[in-house]
Amino acid sequence: MAVKTYSQELECSASAARVFKAACLDSHNFFPKVLPQVIKSVEFVQGDCVAPGNVKVLKYVSEGEIKFVKHRVDEVDVEKFYYKYTTTEGDILGDGIECIVVEEKVEAKGTGCVVKMSSHFHTKGDAELDEEKLKMGKEKITLTFKVVDEYLQANPEVYA
Repeated sequence: MAVKTYSQELECSASAARVFKAACLDSHNFFPKVLPQVIKSVEFVQGDCVAPGNVKVLKYVSEGEIKFVKHRVDEVDVEKFYYKYTTTEGDILGDGIECIVVEEKVEAKGTGCVVKMSSHFHTKGDAELDEEKLKMGKEKITLTFKVVDEYLQANPEVYA
């Protein structure tokens, strides 16, 4: 098994606290509400909140390539705006990926913030990652955080 890491940084004009609450702590409620054309539902299958050990399943709208993803929450540090989870099941893994460990760190930057994400792909054997799919995944994450930021800017009372 090999581990390949990809990182990206995304700037948001909303505050670090609001982005962290929306995209990490309350994502199970927030994403289906703000991205109904992408995410159908998010349900906890173990536990009932974003705490280490709890597991949630994201169900995507059926027209997409990805139908579901199962995440296990590994670490949460509310004071440092840090969230780590592992994708353990789902279409996103394909045949060559054992799991994906994602770390999200939201840091204040001026009146907004920067979201620093690292995705660690644990491959099966010597499987190669599809660079084109990784590029598309990064673009989807960028668009997702753009929607998050736009929603928070348009609704300043949300997660205030």
